[in-house]
Amino acid sequence: MKSIDECEDGEVKSFFQIYFATVDVLTEAQEKFRRLSVESTTTSGRSEFRARALEAERDLELLKNQRRAFMANQLAINPPSAEVVASIKALAADLAKIVAKGAKANAIISLAKQGLDAFNKVTAAA
Repeated sequence: MKSIDECEDGEVKSFFQIYFATVDVLTEAQEKFRRLSVESTTTSGRSEFRARALEAERDLELLKNQRRAFMANQLAINPPSAEVVASIKALAADLAKIVAKGAKANAIISLAKQGLDAFNKVTAAA
C-alpha cells in the first residue's frame, strides 16, 4: 500500500485512470437506471430503478471521498496494473453501449458492480 507521496508518477496516473473510468461506469449506470425508472410500466420497477440510481449516486460520492483522501495523503492504495486499468476502461465502454431497457438491467447492474469492485481492490487494505 502506498500513499500519494510514495507513489511514482505512473502509479498516480494509473490510479486516476481507474478512478475516472469507474466514475464513468457509475455515471452511465445512474443515467440508465434513471431512464429505466421513467420507462418502467410497474410501480415496483420504477421504485427498483430509482433505488439503483440512488445507489450509484452514493457510490459516486464515496469514490469522490476516496479520491480526496488519496490526494490529502490519507488513503493508501495498491497501485493498479495496466491490466486493471484496461479492464475498467473496457467495462466503461461496454456499459456505454448498453441500451437502457428493462431486459438489460441485470447487465447494467453487473457491469457497474464489476467496475466498483475493481476500484475497491485498489483502495482496500491488503
